Amino acid sequence: MNIIKHIIFIFSLLLLLSCQTSENEIPHFIKSQYESRHAAPFSDATEYNGLLFLTGQIGKDHQTGKLVKGGIQAETNQALTNIKDVLEANGSDMNHVLKCTVILSDINDFAAMNEVYRNFFPTTKPARTTFGANLVGAAKIEIEVVAVKK
Repeated sequence: MNIIKHIIFIFSLLLLLSCQTSENEIPHFIKSQYESRHAAPFSDATEYNGLLFLTGQIGKDHQTGKLVKGGIQAETNQALTNIKDVLEANGSDMNHVLKCTVILSDINDFAAMNEVYRNFFPTTKPARTTFGANLVGAAKIEIEVVAVKK
């Protein structure tokens, strides 16, 4: 009978320990490194268990607060630069991007966007989804990524 009590106690202890949440399993909502974005109703990134989920970035220069001029290629370059900055501020980089979602306001900009996109991923090729939709603020592109921390 004593052995059964010990087995039940050990099983209960193991069950209790397995239900504990480790520090890596708690989501961390990361405030932007840009003061101008602190009032936004979302985080620039959320870290969970070594993964970074970034908010979509448009071709907005966060220093000026305006969309860059020059069309889809200039906006794509700025959006990916913004992503690169957020990743680097949070312990990752473009080589650790696992998945990209690209949203174009005009799907006919696909080829021109791809020309710039390739420069940011010359050796790594993250999984990607691309589709067309109406975007806020007259943006031509929005890109979000999921990356792993280095």
